[in-house]
Amino acid sequence: MIEFADAAMSLVGALAWQRPAELMLPCRVEMLDATGLRSIDAEQWDGLASDALEDNPWLSRQMVLAGLDAFGAEAGLRALALYRHGSDQLIGLLPFRVRGAGAMGVGEVALNIYQVAGTPLVAREHAQLAMMGLFGVMAQAPGLPRHWMFPHVAAESAFIEMARAKARRLGLELGMAATYRRPVLTRTGIDFAGHVAGVIGRKRAKDIERNLRRLAKEGEVRFERVSEPALVAQRVEDFLAIEAAGWKGKRGTALLSCPADADFARRAFGGRGDGQGLASVDSLLLDGNPIAVSVNIAAGATLFTPKCAFDERYRKFGPGMALEYKVIEAFFAGDGYERMDAATTVDGHVVGGLWGETRTVGTLVVGPAGMTTRALVAGIDAVARGKRAIKRVLGRG
Repeated sequence: MIEFADAAMSLVGALAWQRPAELMLPCRVEMLDATGLRSIDAEQWDGLASDALEDNPWLSRQMVLAGLDAFGAEAGLRALALYRHGSDQLIGLLPFRVRGAGAMGVGEVALNIYQVAGTPLVAREHAQLAMMGLFGVMAQAPGLPRHWMFPHVAAESAFIEMARAKARRLGLELGMAATYRRPVLTRTGIDFAGHVAGVIGRKRAKDIERNLRRLAKEGEVRFERVSEPALVAQRVEDFLAIEAAGWKGKRGTALLSCPADADFARRAFGGRGDGQGLASVDSLLLDGNPIAVSVNIAAGATLFTPKCAFDERYRKFGPGMALEYKVIEAFFAGDGYERMDAATTVDGHVVGGLWGETRTVGTLVVGPAGMTTRALVAGIDAVARGKRAIKRVLGRG
């Protein structure tokens, strides 16, 4: 562990950093390796994730540790943990890795392909302290890169507004690269009937309801949401089986196609050892058996929907769309969340036509004001455009 004090940075452990003359910070910052990250007080980490400035379940304790345990991803992992001075209250957390070395190194939030939000955890109540401490370390701490990348960050948010203010004070510049539109669902003062009329459209709604009536001739149809960990674990297994039986299984991209991926899903979406968990699972049941499943991850006031699948034997009934229709109905009935986030990473997801709203998401780049930072933004944009072009050529985008 390396600890940054308010007037200097002391060296602790095996990492040898050059001692700076002075590094003034408004909070205590510790740099941890993977072992240190695992040792963070569980209650503190869970509390930070549940009341962060920007809801982000992907940096929650359950999700991060699931990735470490399933993928063995501890090599090169570090984390900045921020605490209030004079206390052990955790007010910020940033797991990261460094790409490259020396002056060309870039710090990047440590995410795997299933973690789709890179906003650091910052305590809402102490956001000013935590953000100044975080950006102060990024701007000044010896041994750390001067340029940083945060994938899948909302372009307009309380975090971004505060980041702009702190960056200016420290001579840093922000840029957004590789942007895309992610579907979100909010109530915006209307009820479900109003949402159907204004967004889904009555004709499309009638088609979905007609399919539900047709499906009801095959057996009892019911919408189910479970949150009790044992039931969640069972529905996660149902989801894995349905996904593997479909087109993803045939392509070898289903979670069950790779043991490590399946292990991650069970750890990240299932219950924890303390009997709790982040996930709930929505299902469309036919005679008690799921034929469409949506795995949800909650953080703060937001319900994220990262995984869904339907039984392709019932494709003619549109079970996936029918389940989504029921999920929207439950949301407007008051399911305890203020918004839903589709957790997508590309433009044009089908759920956008049902939800009706989007937010711009992309890679936040932070670095010293000037051409080098702008060039990094341009380079990330160019890579993203190239990937989209390849997908179009291959007929996948």
